[in-house]
Amino acid sequence: MSTLRPPGPAKSIRTACTLSAFILLLAGCGQQVDLYDYFDDDKPAATPSATATPPGQNAGGAQPANALVSNSTLGATDAALASARPSNGIEKVSLKNAQGVAATVDDLPVTNFDISQRINLENALGARLSTDLPTRKRVLGTLVNEKVAKSKAGRMNFKIPNKDLEQRIDAMIKRMKVSRADLEKRLGEKGVNEGTLKDQIEGTLYIRWVMSQQQTDTKVEVDDATIDAKYNEILADPRLKPITVVTLQQVDLPVEKTTEAMRQQLLYARSVEARQIMQRYKGCRSIRAASKDVFNVKLGKRIEADLSKLPPPLRKALREAGTRKMIGPIPGPTGIRLIANCSTRKISPPRPTRKQVEVSLRNERFEAVIQQAMAKAREESFVDYKDPAFRP
Repeated sequence: MSTLRPPGPAKSIRTACTLSAFILLLAGCGQQVDLYDYFDDDKPAATPSATATPPGQNAGGAQPANALVSNSTLGATDAALASARPSNGIEKVSLKNAQGVAATVDDLPVTNFDISQRINLENALGARLSTDLPTRKRVLGTLVNEKVAKSKAGRMNFKIPNKDLEQRIDAMIKRMKVSRADLEKRLGEKGVNEGTLKDQIEGTLYIRWVMSQQQTDTKVEVDDATIDAKYNEILADPRLKPITVVTLQQVDLPVEKTTEAMRQQLLYARSVEARQIMQRYKGCRSIRAASKDVFNVKLGKRIEADLSKLPPPLRKALREAGTRKMIGPIPGPTGIRLIANCSTRKISPPRPTRKQVEVSLRNERFEAVIQQAMAKAREESFVDYKDPAFRP
């Protein structure tokens, strides 16, 4: 069995942008790394009918100045907030279908769980991958290439020694200046299985080995004009514009299940209690004190939402209320809700440097080199896509 050796300066084997998560790890999360140079070392509810004084109004019928429109309900509000929450970058997969096989390479399976884990890994390391079909298809393609390379190596009695994998992880941790426990914790917070990183590294090294066997020409050039054009295009992208993020906290006053007539009376009583909380409210830090004398108050966790994605009535109410007033009372099938705006801030996406754009373009071109090499290797393997939508 042969031993993996670093390529010499003249014939260095380099990776592709399909292997970006591993490369990001090597340089520290979120940093742009030149891949080309790496190998050199729950539903909305209907509005309740009004049989008593409508919740959200006082006995005289006056509507609160900062109330939402009259047809607002808890279900509709929940749906609006859920759709406006910024993505946490974690791909969740039903345990029932997690091990469903997406493809096999010479009887080596690639599961839906494997795809989701790789998406989580890349997002944990600074990428912003979605979980749509095109993204899953691309990630599956990377995993298939890794299996093809490993299968080819097996037929030639070559195996990457475990010590080489450990050395790579140790070197990566050293460059990131974190402990192994810290790295595992960081990945775990993003839902990444402890074996996913090791599989990524192993797959990278097997692809490197295949390219060395093919004596692949890895020379890639990008001219200044192309770099400048791409750089200016990125800077003009509207996705780089700042967004306004609001931090909200929900305060629920539940109502027990009972007859419709009784429920309306209870909703009204809870609405009166909600107004008491609103009168005492001085900011998010005062919520507990403002609600301490009210029976059965549920304080929700603070959530963040992109203000631009919220319905216009809710956006207007948040702007009018500011951070010193509460929004509500909002009636619903389960009780009354208040919403507090704890903070409002702008987030500006980081702008790339020209060097990062150059690296990205070089990575894209080098990926074509990788795909060409792996296409040749695929001819020697049997790849069976279980879902036709995943086929290249």
